[in-house]
Amino acid sequence: MQTITNNIQYVKGGEFILKDSTTQDMFITSEFSQEHHLMAESVREFIKQYVEPVADILENKQDPELPVKLLEQAGEMGFLGLGVPEEYGGYEVPFGATLLMAEEVTKRPEFSLTIGVQTSIGIAPILLYGNSSQKNRYLPKLVTGEWKCCYCLTEPDAGSDANSAKTKAIYLETENAYLVNGQKMWITNAGIANIFIVFAKVEEDKNLSAFIIEKDFGGLSLGNEEDKMGIRASSTRQVFLNDVKVPAENMLGERGQGFKIALNVLNTGRIKLGAGALGLGKRALATSIKYANERKQFGASISSFGAIKHKIAKMASKLYALEAAVYRTGNDIDKKYEELVAQGMPTEEAKSACISEFGIECAINKVFGSEVQGFVVDEGVQIFGGMGFSEDAPMARMYRDSRISRIFEGTNEINRMLIVDMLLKKAMNGQLDLMGAAMKVQQELMSIPDFSHNGEDDLFANAEQVLKQLKKATLMVAGAGAQKLMMKIRDEQEVLMNVADMLINVYVFESTFLKTQKIAEITGDINPIESAMMQVCMHETVKNIRDVGEEALFAFVQGEELKMMLMALKRFTKVEPVNLKELRREIADHYIEKVR
Repeated sequence: MQTITNNIQYVKGGEFILKDSTTQDMFITSEFSQEHHLMAESVREFIKQYVEPVADILENKQDPELPVKLLEQAGEMGFLGLGVPEEYGGYEVPFGATLLMAEEVTKRPEFSLTIGVQTSIGIAPILLYGNSSQKNRYLPKLVTGEWKCCYCLTEPDAGSDANSAKTKAIYLETENAYLVNGQKMWITNAGIANIFIVFAKVEEDKNLSAFIIEKDFGGLSLGNEEDKMGIRASSTRQVFLNDVKVPAENMLGERGQGFKIALNVLNTGRIKLGAGALGLGKRALATSIKYANERKQFGASISSFGAIKHKIAKMASKLYALEAAVYRTGNDIDKKYEELVAQGMPTEEAKSACISEFGIECAINKVFGSEVQGFVVDEGVQIFGGMGFSEDAPMARMYRDSRISRIFEGTNEINRMLIVDMLLKKAMNGQLDLMGAAMKVQQELMSIPDFSHNGEDDLFANAEQVLKQLKKATLMVAGAGAQKLMMKIRDEQEVLMNVADMLINVYVFESTFLKTQKIAEITGDINPIESAMMQVCMHETVKNIRDVGEEALFAFVQGEELKMMLMALKRFTKVEPVNLKELRREIADHYIEKVR
């Protein structure tokens, strides 16, 4: 990863909408060290050698012990301890490098949930918030796979509103322990877990607390395995807690800190879900192209047809953009960590703080990644045609398995609202001058617009100009919404989701633009396929922002002011026309040939 120097201007979470980022702020996968690439290759070989041959057995639950054996095997190979300090048996790597593993393992969803929960929302609470005693007791056995873990937050009446959980913990002063009672549901890995991270309210507290509960404490029982639409290979059960006696020393963090712990741990899960969506999406793309090359209709491979090329190009372009966003965020988290440690913050606290800092970007990756994955897999089913609907072909399983991603780690609707909520909180706390930037855009609306061409024929100069205008459009809508709706804005969920979509589109396009420009700087040449994908992304972004921006303005602006703001939105979403059909054909031809 990049080395922090005193000359670097540190990036803040959410700041992308306010400042012009440069290629120095961007990280691309070729910048990973050889060691990190070898690590990813080892994970890839593990999946190919040990998971792929037994994928059907896992899917059909023909051997209940198989996921346990695979998890232990992954532990023996060191995959469960990536990012965990060596003193606890792990292997310290940058956070961004752990995203490489998330990308690789999710290419086979039959095992990805089992290992993903263990390494992400299972280990992370103890790693980020555990005290020294807790880390010494639990982390060594979790990173070897000797102990398996799960994360118990959701309840029958507490899903997105997690802090309304009814699970209770009563302090027993004479025994210095807590008596925990309650019910959790949709708990991945529950059937194989020894360690349960459980969130409960202590007595009459308003906020949750977190506990590390060992199954051997007694009083913990499980419901039957859930019969799910997808991700069938993973264990998903209800967890019942009946007078579970938990030593006070097993409270994780401070009393009442559980909601904060839950949210920040979910941030790690969200960015890793984005990386995982990239992995399954790449597999779906390659599988679809292979089939399109082999499938003959009207005397030719269907990959030669324009309609199929259109699909392939859109799939590839969206995955290119997703990769740019995922690894940009991972690197920003790592740079913030180095900054905080350099300032003297303890490493454990710094790991938690740097992930929290980029909660907006983690949510963006979760939403965009899961929806790109859904799009790519759906188009893959369409390319397969009738075979795509058959369980004898690979797309049906991928289709079923991918659907949960838009629900995991908070639904995409909740994450969209969180994106705006986190941004507004940063503005109110003085961390980001959101309203100041929005007011500058408002003042620009009163000036005479400049309709002249910027005079630049350079690909990147034009893209940069489009990006600046798109940021203005987003600030205009967000600022007007905050000003007019004020405290009521949190009740206007449709508007919040419109603004979130604008923010998501800006972040993803900026990441794509910076990635393409940085590759060109490194190689000394503009790659025609990468530049084509950037242009496709740019045009789709402009259209998306114009559409959702209009919808938002219609909701809270009227009369002459609405006409003025719609004219401004049109001005801010101008883009030079290009032949998208030809660009997409170039992209498709490249990928079709690559898979042959």
